[in-house]
Amino acid sequence: MPYTYKIAAININGIASHVCLKMLEDYLRQQDIDIVLLLEVTHTKITSFRRYNAYVNVGIENRGTAILAKEGLSLTDITRLPSGRVIAVYYEGTRIINIYAPSGAEKRREREVFYNTEVPTLLPPTSAEILLAGDFNCVLSHADSTEHGKYSRTLEKLVRGFSLHDAQDTPTSRPNYTHYTPTGASKLNRIYITEHMWKNKHGVETVPAAFTDHFAVIIRLYLETNYTPQSRVLENEHIFATRDGLPAQTTGGVGTMENS
Repeated sequence: MPYTYKIAAININGIASHVCLKMLEDYLRQQDIDIVLLLEVTHTKITSFRRYNAYVNVGIENRGTAILAKEGLSLTDITRLPSGRVIAVYYEGTRIINIYAPSGAEKRREREVFYNTEVPTLLPPTSAEILLAGDFNCVLSHADSTEHGKYSRTLEKLVRGFSLHDAQDTPTSRPNYTHYTPTGASKLNRIYITEHMWKNKHGVETVPAAFTDHFAVIIRLYLETNYTPQSRVLENEHIFATRDGLPAQTTGGVGTMENS
């Protein structure tokens, strides 16, 4: 049956305390996320989250990635790179790739090598549907950062080569920064999708989270699937009655929804 999925990419900044992990678990439930791609994962404690199956890749650098999916969603062909910086799965014929690129100006060369040699090994044939998301620690447009030196030519070639689109790009969109520092702001967390998936996009938003200094990026995608979920309205009735977060709107920007 057709179903609109909510898929999120969140840099959790290495959180490990019970309090912060409980905040993350509650956040996923309140936002009603079906599949979440986590970055800067430092442990396997997230495997205990209720109603989610977790696939973790902390890796040799102890700063890894993970994918969590609601129970009932069958992820297959889980692939992990030893560094921990990439984990990939298939879901209903779509290749979902979660990446956490090396950060900082001093690791620019390492980041370019990462995009040139590691990420391509997990990309499927160009005819397949692809969702490539995570913390890219660089930008492809100078408008996506107030700081200099964050552009990646290698990532741009990869994105163009597979005809991927930034899910948040629209002709009238304003910069949707996902990370702020004392010296500037950048759109580091992004979701790239194929043209076919773009046409099935029902919206994308950036949403703050109290447990991290990164904003979550959440996309709603309409897919043909065999998944039969519980009613979202019934499952989350109590959440809608008590939620104190910002409501989604259609104007774009922080904490708002952009419709396709």
